[in-house]
Amino acid sequence: MKTIAVFTLILLLSAGIVWAKEYEVQKKAGDLSVVVKMDKNPAVMGENGVSVIVKDSVGKEVTDAGVKIEYSMPAMPGMPAMNYGSVLALNKNVYQGKLNFSMSGPWNIVLKIVRGGGKTVSTKFSVDVQ
Repeated sequence: MKTIAVFTLILLLSAGIVWAKEYEVQKKAGDLSVVVKMDKNPAVMGENGVSVIVKDSVGKEVTDAGVKIEYSMPAMPGMPAMNYGSVLALNKNVYQGKLNFSMSGPWNIVLKIVRGGGKTVSTKFSVDVQ
């Protein structure tokens, strides 16, 4: 009986891992709509894949932009602030890249989009890295 209970618990835990949804956030950046997805939810220390879909005000995918993610953790007692950046590459209408979090805790993320004429729009959100 104890073996069946342990087996059932393992099965349920592994099923939760298999069906875990990736992290997703939808934001506005100026007149653009963005959907940001990270391949891990919650984000983890080390490498995390990120993809961004950018759409204009009529819902058409934007493929002529430069997209950069800046991510930072503020200074804490005994620890300086950490600031990193990643330029995303366009692949089949999706901007993709990697974020490498150096420690667990809350991280501030700024997504910057530059289009023709050099106009930059941005949006902010945060993730809690495990």
